[in-house]
Amino acid sequence: MSNTENRSRMATRILWALLLIGLLGVAGQLIYVQIIKGPELEAQGRSVRMHEAIIQPRRGDIVDANGATLATTVETYHIAVNQINIRNTKVWGEDADGNRVQIGSGPALVAQKLAPLLEMDEAELGGQLIGNSSYHYLKKDVDIETWRKIRALGIYGIEWEPSYKRVYPNETLAATVIGSIDADGEGSSGLELTQNEKLTGKPGRQVQEFGPFGEVIPGGKSVKEPAVQGGTVHTTLRRDLQDATEKIVNEAVETYSADWGGAIIQEIATGKILTLAESGNKEITSNPQASRLVQYAVEPGSVGKLITFATALEQNKITPLTPIQTPYKYTTPDGQEFQDSHEHPDYTRTATGVLSESSNTGTVKVGEMLTDQQRYDMMKAFHLGETTDIGMPGESPGILAPPDQWDGRQRYTTMFGQGYAVTQLQQVGLVATIANGGVYQPPRLIDGWTKSDGSYEQAPQREPVRALDPKVAETMITMMESTTADEAGTGYYFNVEGYRIAAKTGTAELFEGAQTVGTATTVAGVVPADNPMIAVSVILYRPRAGILSSQSAGPLFQSVVSESVKSLGIPAST
Repeated sequence: MSNTENRSRMATRILWALLLIGLLGVAGQLIYVQIIKGPELEAQGRSVRMHEAIIQPRRGDIVDANGATLATTVETYHIAVNQINIRNTKVWGEDADGNRVQIGSGPALVAQKLAPLLEMDEAELGGQLIGNSSYHYLKKDVDIETWRKIRALGIYGIEWEPSYKRVYPNETLAATVIGSIDADGEGSSGLELTQNEKLTGKPGRQVQEFGPFGEVIPGGKSVKEPAVQGGTVHTTLRRDLQDATEKIVNEAVETYSADWGGAIIQEIATGKILTLAESGNKEITSNPQASRLVQYAVEPGSVGKLITFATALEQNKITPLTPIQTPYKYTTPDGQEFQDSHEHPDYTRTATGVLSESSNTGTVKVGEMLTDQQRYDMMKAFHLGETTDIGMPGESPGILAPPDQWDGRQRYTTMFGQGYAVTQLQQVGLVATIANGGVYQPPRLIDGWTKSDGSYEQAPQREPVRALDPKVAETMITMMESTTADEAGTGYYFNVEGYRIAAKTGTAELFEGAQTVGTATTVAGVVPADNPMIAVSVILYRPRAGILSSQSAGPLFQSVVSESVKSLGIPAST
């Protein structure tokens, strides 16, 4: 064999060896790609085609006692763009024969199609489509119909996520009670805050696989985990009565040029708060509004005399007919001087007459029959100095120091409603307790919750507590009725025709430092006196006209009671 033939065979062998090595390399690469790296590469490819959207839970409703909506949530969509994918995206349409055809591509054409639907300027929208963000919001809270039209365009790179918008259908109604949510949809005030856990659901998610034209791939991977919707909060409020009472309060604030005013109506037997009406409510936004009736404490003024007289009756120091010397001015044994609101000759009044005419000096005479501790214990029995826990944020416990911290004058001023402070929520509870046979029925604003599965959960109720002997409570109602029944009573001129009313007026001086800057006028009472069903407390803070309660808070009380008995269908007195 020649050298030439040997070299030819060697070359052939080398060629076949190289070919075999190449084939083995290709086979190895195929094994690596298909078997070893296959699942990973498949996952990477799928991840490019997958789109995950968070399904936001619907925030639950807040409703009144009859199910009328106070706050609700409507479904919307946030429209976004993937600025990277949109650069060369194709825009599709149909020709005259109904065939799918490409009509253009790029952000400019996308902006032309979307601008009318999103009600945006085309040039401004086009600018937002350009950039390097993979998720840039174009417009939030788009309604469902608009979203459906956008989805029908099938533009790859235009994305969306389901969302919700909080709506308050009654505008400013009960704004301080309902509260507000922040930019993240979390409660920031009112019931929106305290009931946030009940109202908030659990997010879900939806994952879908898209094709090159932005269409969902039939049979592609799809995962959907539905959101758990928020529950419904059932309040004890009566929407129509709340609305009417707010209008009455706003009119009174304007009539008497007061800084603010309010009215609370409580169902005596159950403790249910039927209205928490305040003046000056604004449209509900993300800005919290304070509830002055719950968060502000004011001296009760002469309404506080009820506690002194209840204590004296409980301690058997007086009867309704006990004669009380009632001078215009009175100086106590330790030199503290007090006087009545109007000058009068010295006379003797029954205990009922002292309460009816709201005499400071006569009340001090009654208070001197008691120890400071006895009166303080009665204040605590009425749950003054502590929150009611009705489910409103920032509730004030009021201001009530123990008797060992009272100074020489305060021990007397506390007898007639000065030297301590209460919220209107506490004040309405005071008269409601007396009218409830002396039993303190804890007030409540939340009746219960409807869960996402449709089941109903009753709100836990605190146990009633006896605060006053039932006979004393009955006697107190009779004595309070003299305030409106007797012509000399401070409430005689704000009676409601057909109804017996047991009430007490109160005027408290307001101070800035040592300077008097006005008064807070209040009235708290129950109706009908012969069968008490509701307790009402009203306040006008710093009225410029009608600085005495009988002049300003009295007419307000009369209007609120008149509306209440009509709205609630309360039978007239027999």
